[in-house]
Amino acid sequence: MATHALYLVRMDVAHDHEAVFNEVYDKEHVPNLRAVPGVRRASRYRQSSPTDPRYLAAYELDGPAVVESAAWKAAGDAGRWPTTVRPHTMNRHLALYEWVGGGAALTGKTPYVFWVMMDVEPHREALFNDLYDNEHLPLLLKLPGAVNAVRYRTAAAGEPRYLCAYEVENIDLPMSKPWNDTSDIGRWKPEVRPYTFNKRYIVSERILSS
Repeated sequence: MATHALYLVRMDVAHDHEAVFNEVYDKEHVPNLRAVPGVRRASRYRQSSPTDPRYLAAYELDGPAVVESAAWKAAGDAGRWPTTVRPHTMNRHLALYEWVGGGAALTGKTPYVFWVMMDVEPHREALFNDLYDNEHLPLLLKLPGAVNAVRYRTAAAGEPRYLCAYEVENIDLPMSKPWNDTSDIGRWKPEVRPYTFNKRYIVSERILSS
């Protein structure tokens, strides 16, 4: 399967600029970037945890080269975004991911996405990938409300190497007792989990998809 990419942009915005931030993001910035050749879909999310950036934007791409294209750079600098909005954003995390497993692609159909980020010790990485795809995800996707899960990997500095995006129908499903109990089944808990670290869990609500 050809490797496609995900460009995940997370950020906060000054409170007194939040309204114009959302207006420009939805009506100008996302449509401009969505029109770039190679962009499959652009989705925006909001999350309530105080420990991570509040806003997320996920750009699904044909490949990593899209974000280096002249068309992408021109679209990112178009309109009011660079002058009216960008100076008032902060705590930005930008990471380009390549697809490595799980579902073939995101569906873009659920109201919530649960983003799970982590690193794994190198000597367990092969087993991590094997069990993630062939045991861990199939078990979790049997839970009611779990629709799809796609796994990615990044080389971005300062970010956990692996990301799994779970598309879920219910905001209470991630980290619930059924979810955690299911996560403990099989070889994942004894053979993989002790060797993972730098974990981040973000439950986000979709606010735009195009």
